[in-house]
Amino acid sequence: MSKLLKWNYVILCICLIFLVSVNTSARRRTTSTSTPTPIPTAASQTNTPVPAPTTPSSGGGLAVPGTIQAENYSSMSGVQTESTTDSGGGTNVGWIDAGDWMDYNVTVASTGTYSIQYRVAALSAAGGLSFLFDGNNLGTTTMPVTGGWQTWTTQNGPTVSLSSGNHTIRLSVTAGGFNLNWFSITSGGSVNTATPTPTSPPAATNTPTPASAGGRTLVWSEEFNGSGRVDTGKWKYMIWPPGYVNNELQAYVDRTDNIRQEGGYLIIQGKNDGYNGYQYTSGRIETNQSWTYGRIEARIQLPAFQGSWPAFWMLGANIGSVGWPACGELDIMEHVNTNSTIVGSIHWNTGSTYSLYNGSTTTSVTSWHTYAVEWDNLGIRWFVDSTNYLTANITNNINDTEEFHRPFYIILNLAIGGDWPGNSIDTNGMNSQPMRVDYVRVYQ
Repeated sequence: MSKLLKWNYVILCICLIFLVSVNTSARRRTTSTSTPTPIPTAASQTNTPVPAPTTPSSGGGLAVPGTIQAENYSSMSGVQTESTTDSGGGTNVGWIDAGDWMDYNVTVASTGTYSIQYRVAALSAAGGLSFLFDGNNLGTTTMPVTGGWQTWTTQNGPTVSLSSGNHTIRLSVTAGGFNLNWFSITSGGSVNTATPTPTSPPAATNTPTPASAGGRTLVWSEEFNGSGRVDTGKWKYMIWPPGYVNNELQAYVDRTDNIRQEGGYLIIQGKNDGYNGYQYTSGRIETNQSWTYGRIEARIQLPAFQGSWPAFWMLGANIGSVGWPACGELDIMEHVNTNSTIVGSIHWNTGSTYSLYNGSTTTSVTSWHTYAVEWDNLGIRWFVDSTNYLTANITNNINDTEEFHRPFYIILNLAIGGDWPGNSIDTNGMNSQPMRVDYVRVYQ
């Protein structure tokens, strides 16, 4: 073989190895709010025979009655699959958080009463799962703690009345912290004849703080488990008049009507009650500590009324000496008004010229989501839950991005009106839709 052919062969092999490694890393989930323990041995599992999986019926959907493998969903939000050591092997659905869901297209053979069972495993948290049939909630089941992420048991669910034909089953998670391998739908049982009601968005659940995420170690967290005012050892309140920045209409104040810890969450609430003569008031807090690089994440439920502008973002700690935008700004999550768009961005100076780079994705903004960035010396990647929707290259200060190799601090706020959302304010929405934050965590 000639030297040229040998070198071409070597280069081809290197390229193939690189492509395989990229594809593998892209499947790694780094947004879980619970960290799985090592898989236990088969001896620690319950010895339950695995039902034969259901197959598509002549009607095109998964056959009911039958057993449906959890990973055979037609669509989903938030979950991922992983290998299982349960009898029969294969994969299970894991990384399940409150607000996640899975849809299954089914064909029910005949109208009748059916019993539901779930094959589940949970380390330490009692999860919850609702069974929806064409949008109607037919029952919510509390999942047991089994002592391990691969320690499996079969949990009885509701007995339900199903009609024949093609339908959609949704499994909607009301409380996370469990794995699901399969669920079965069998004929028989007595059904509660109460009228089914449409499901409502699940409330957030406070979960134990994982000590690591994506190979990083937890270095700082705020779980908002207090009551009333925030911990001023971690946060400082901003007290600003209307129009101080961005022509925003609200005054930022520190009263608990506007910003407080309550029920395990941070509540930031816009008000128009005339406090101190202001037309609108709201809250803004900033961390006392700064970080360079890491995964910075928060689990947030957003308001979505006309005039709302909630944000989870960061500013360069040297803003007092160099000003904005020379300090750099990193917007992890911004949203305005009633649309479904989430925006991530960076602002900085290119020489003496202001620069902006941003991108967006869509989601159910009033549901709970984890908003995050993963930031290192090469780049910044934005996430909504497990979806990486935007990446910025900052390698070797490319495009004068040296600002993003310095310490930044975290900000949470809810603005009312201003340059972006405009000055038309839905006061009914403002008074009924706060910004709720479950936690803020920093991993490095």
